[in-house]
Amino acid sequence: MIVDLHTHYVRYPDDFMEPFFSDLDRCNIPRESWNYSEEEYLKGTEEADRVVVFGLRGKKTGWRADNRAAAEFVSKNPEKYLFFTSIDPTETDFMRMLEEDYEKYHCRGVKIGPVYQGLHPHAPEYYKIYEYCEKHHLPIMTHMATTFSSGVPLSYGNPVLMDQVACDFPDLKIVMAHLGHPWVGECIAAIRHQPNLFADVSALYYRPWQFYNAMRLVEEYGAGNKVFFGSDFPATTTGDSIRGFRGVNTIVKGTGLPPVSEQLIESIINRDSLEILGIK
Repeated sequence: MIVDLHTHYVRYPDDFMEPFFSDLDRCNIPRESWNYSEEEYLKGTEEADRVVVFGLRGKKTGWRADNRAAAEFVSKNPEKYLFFTSIDPTETDFMRMLEEDYEKYHCRGVKIGPVYQGLHPHAPEYYKIYEYCEKHHLPIMTHMATTFSSGVPLSYGNPVLMDQVACDFPDLKIVMAHLGHPWVGECIAAIRHQPNLFADVSALYYRPWQFYNAMRLVEEYGAGNKVFFGSDFPATTTGDSIRGFRGVNTIVKGTGLPPVSEQLIESIINRDSLEILGIK
């Protein structure tokens, strides 16, 4: 089974506000990359058997995805897609939103992003979310990596910060997005250290040198069983991510550098991350 654990379902431009647009322009990221139709989303994820769907809410950096839209899309395609709600703890009614999305819209997990939401991941507001999710067996997907969005300390995205969270909430399953890049070493050490701390490899294959080194480090630490597959659509598609992953060794072909094992590559692509996360 191929599970794409990391895709964004958003409506452009309604789900965004400043400074999102100016940050895209400043970093030379085409605005059109976030402008896609439902048909393009379906095609972009067609090579996965199951797909996790979420938006992102982070008013500090201009992200305001409508969780209802993602939930409605999933309700039309329940055999393949699963709804994760995005909760911004800087919003005054964030806990009411979380409770409603779980009780009424049946979210299967929660998406957060400290470097988008402008709050340290150890803040009391996040701890309320962690407590609720642990109680209701909802896994968390958190963006613990760099970003193009400005105005928030980059240190909030360091994956080692989630090691403390894992200590405080040992039964909470946490997935750190993008293998924590550029803090890949810290991320791998953390997921190896904590039983219920994991990472995904979304949006990495198109940085081939970094990706190769990251996967070699995963292999050397013996942490491959803690890594999940994801694409980060619309940054890339499920199919392109699979092909990019299988081509991870292209950059070292003809050199004396050791390849990433095919067994590791295929185990991550075909891992049933939903079962591991307790999602029936």
